[in-house]
Amino acid sequence: MKRTSLLWIALVIFAFGCKQEKAFNPKVIIAGNLSNSEAKEIKVYLDEEIANTKLEEDGSFHVSFDADKFENYMLTAGRERLNLFLSPGDSLYITGDAAKFGESIVFSGDHEAENAYLYEKNNINTKSGLSNYMELMGLDKDAYFKKKDSIFGLTKSKYESIKTERAFDGDFVTLEDAYYEYEPLLYDAQYPMYYAYINKVSQDSIDFPQEEVKAKFGQINLGREDLLDSRSYTSVVDRRIGERVSEMMKADSTLQKDPSGYENARFTAMDDMIENQVVKDKFLFDYIKSNMQYRGPAHTEASYKKFMEENQSPKLAAKLEALKEKWEPIMPGKEVPDFSFVNIEGEEVNLSDLKGNLVYIDIWATWCGPCIAEHPHWDKMKEEYKDKSIAFLTVSIDDSKDPWEKMVKAKNMEGLQWFAKDAWKSELAQHFMVNAIPRFILLDKEGKIIDPSADRPSGKIRTKVDEYL
Repeated sequence: MKRTSLLWIALVIFAFGCKQEKAFNPKVIIAGNLSNSEAKEIKVYLDEEIANTKLEEDGSFHVSFDADKFENYMLTAGRERLNLFLSPGDSLYITGDAAKFGESIVFSGDHEAENAYLYEKNNINTKSGLSNYMELMGLDKDAYFKKKDSIFGLTKSKYESIKTERAFDGDFVTLEDAYYEYEPLLYDAQYPMYYAYINKVSQDSIDFPQEEVKAKFGQINLGREDLLDSRSYTSVVDRRIGERVSEMMKADSTLQKDPSGYENARFTAMDDMIENQVVKDKFLFDYIKSNMQYRGPAHTEASYKKFMEENQSPKLAAKLEALKEKWEPIMPGKEVPDFSFVNIEGEEVNLSDLKGNLVYIDIWATWCGPCIAEHPHWDKMKEEYKDKSIAFLTVSIDDSKDPWEKMVKAKNMEGLQWFAKDAWKSELAQHFMVNAIPRFILLDKEGKIIDPSADRPSGKIRTKVDEYL
């Protein structure tokens, strides 16, 4: 071999050997301009809010956050919403007119083709009525199938015609293929329940091929690790798990009486139905995360322990550990800051005013149906304990005082009726990580936490109250 050839080979080996891989960039940047918007903020959600930024007077905005893999995000500006597909390192620029939101949005930058398609699909679904469950599900069987199949057929046809032309990202194609395979089936599965509710008839009387739909669900592969980022697929699997749990609860009266019965039934169902541990991890993680966000670690001990002992998903385990740590400042025994409120008479009041009593707090709002449903139980319990050293405190997190004052006065709501300014961002809501209402909190006579997410008055709270009185 010639010396020059040997030298060339050596240089090539050296060049490739010294070449460094491109550093992983976790940063995702979304910027743009949205004119004529009344919104004050741009927010980005992935299950929950992960980033936000001010929407400037000229409509410009810039928001960034870290990501470790591709995800489907939601960007909001007031009531307007955009579904976005983004990966780590992406930069996307969005322009549009809020007054013509459904026809003016333009994307440029990374994954602009995928996001333009999602925008078009959402507009079709909205205009056609597919997004309006109450309207679609209220139709009779033939009209329902005709409309549903027509709309899914239209968007799928557009998707198939452009996915190759626009060279869609492979991960995006996987998600959209799953959407068209499983989303129509989800609609069919939910139709009988919605139709019965809307038309006030029994589900058993509905003319619908429920057994055929059930058979299709039974054929679904529950071990698709590659589809765990598809909301359509995970919703189908979760529905199957839920149906199995319901069957178990009906068949076993001991599960119905056991406070942990539902949780135990769900564990058993997942163990029986799902062999792939990574897939099982995903569904157990989602279940624990949802409960922990609302109820806290004290109410998820068994499921948390099971997950930590069995999981093969270190990233999910780390997320649960981080969520658990967030609850540490409000765990039982912790002191509570002396928050200030305004009472129904317009006077400033403080939480410390109630020291010397147990304090049972109901965080609610006038627009919250489940909150209102608890009021009769609240009033009944308040009457039962009227001679005991316990204060029943209702705290509204309405956006403004007007609807709160009107409801309190119109319904003659007696007792401690207090208002927290700044709604979800109030000091009380932020401190106790309130992300859903109604939310109940129980404090001891020294103002320390007994339970940061206590049972409802319609539940078993009396046992805990009696223990501390």
